[in-house]
Amino acid sequence: MGNGMAISETVDMVDGNAADAQRPVAGKLHKQLTTWGCLFLAMSGLSPALSVFGIGSDVLLQTGSAAAPLFLLSIGVAVIWGTVYAELGSAYPYAGGDYVGVGTILGAWAAAVTLAIWATTLAPLIAFEAKAFATYINYVLPDVSASLLTGIALAASVGIALLAVRAGAWVTGVFLLIEMLAIVALGAAGLLHSSGDPLTIIANPVVAGPEGLLVAPTLAALALGGVNAAYATIGGNQALYFGEELIDPHKAMGRVVLIACFVGAFAIAVPMVLVVLGAPDLGAILRSPAPLATFLTQTLGSGAGKLISVCIALAIFNAMIVQIMLGARLYFSLGRDGVFSGPVNRFLNHVSHKSGVPRRATLVLAVFSALCCLASAHALLVFMSGLLVYAWGLVCLAVLIGRLKGKTGQDGYWRAPFGIFAPVLGLALALVFAIAKVTDEEYGRPSLIIMGGITIAAVFWSRLILEKRPGGWTPTLVDHS
Repeated sequence: MGNGMAISETVDMVDGNAADAQRPVAGKLHKQLTTWGCLFLAMSGLSPALSVFGIGSDVLLQTGSAAAPLFLLSIGVAVIWGTVYAELGSAYPYAGGDYVGVGTILGAWAAAVTLAIWATTLAPLIAFEAKAFATYINYVLPDVSASLLTGIALAASVGIALLAVRAGAWVTGVFLLIEMLAIVALGAAGLLHSSGDPLTIIANPVVAGPEGLLVAPTLAALALGGVNAAYATIGGNQALYFGEELIDPHKAMGRVVLIACFVGAFAIAVPMVLVVLGAPDLGAILRSPAPLATFLTQTLGSGAGKLISVCIALAIFNAMIVQIMLGARLYFSLGRDGVFSGPVNRFLNHVSHKSGVPRRATLVLAVFSALCCLASAHALLVFMSGLLVYAWGLVCLAVLIGRLKGKTGQDGYWRAPFGIFAPVLGLALALVFAIAKVTDEEYGRPSLIIMGGITIAAVFWSRLILEKRPGGWTPTLVDHS
């Protein structure tokens, strides 16, 4: 799809929906992000530290030493993820993220489903990050209430997210440097203290069972752990949400997505493997509620362990800032595209004239995130990973159809190699993830059912409400010229 097509489709859509009172006059985001600024935001949103010390810790507790091969496999998943998203994002770099490209290619129903899935998983993700922040601060300050720390982290991250996007990018860039140093320290500790035969450790995985005994992980735990490891490792798509604020987005977006994806995947998976192989006392680590903090204490001493724990908490805080920023832009898109009634749309669609930030959408997301803090961290994680089945499947289908119809991968846009191989393999992976989640009766299967219910509700909303409006309903394609 060339720039001329994007502009003409935008004009046609606006003319066709001129009578639709539900869609307000769109607020205008400020185009002020350089490629580096967008990359900082994308990497911070992916957050290698959160993926390792938050999600990785959960995978380690659920699957034990099997986390090592699961994270190695997840690198392959991340490569497919980044390839598909780079092609979609280069053709459709808009504030709504996935749903603009998915909806333009597949239709209104697919846009509504993608919007619903991301809108309902962003708040749980932010809540998970707030809880992870509290966990690592509690490791240093055990007498401070975890609930209080969670609330402070959420409030402070919202405050920074309300700054202008360029200022937010530089703040997150500083935190990102601290985050990567902590990741390097973790990997180095595992590498320098490597003990035992790696093949034996990987071939005979153990996990802490009842009364702290080390036992073999169950098949269901391995399947769900594999999904969660993949969810931890994938990324780069966060850049799409800042597409309307990125300078020359059609040219730059594919490169930003790929760099963020590849750097993030290796920065996440490799340290997790090195921790398993380098643990001086694997049993103690697997029995600890904060296994990676325990590993650092074992290998570097309590002082260094606490220092790095503070760095990890800051890195997780950084991820919260970016997730709130990109989530606010998604909620802004809900209003701009008239997903709800007129007054709600106008409220969400508001953009601060001075900062260019969708502040009302930011505050709405903050309220939902605070409510999600009432759930357990593991339940939040399993629910969030359900998007790997539904939203990921739709993105792969959209890129597959988009390539065949000439809407993605055109001259001047980033094009995935090997034709349609990446989206087809991505669809197969979505099916594998669905089967894996079905095997877990406690969390995986219910989350799959709940996400399925959200999908069905979104389709009905599209058919009965959105598509019944004068001129129909389609995502907004902003003119980047």
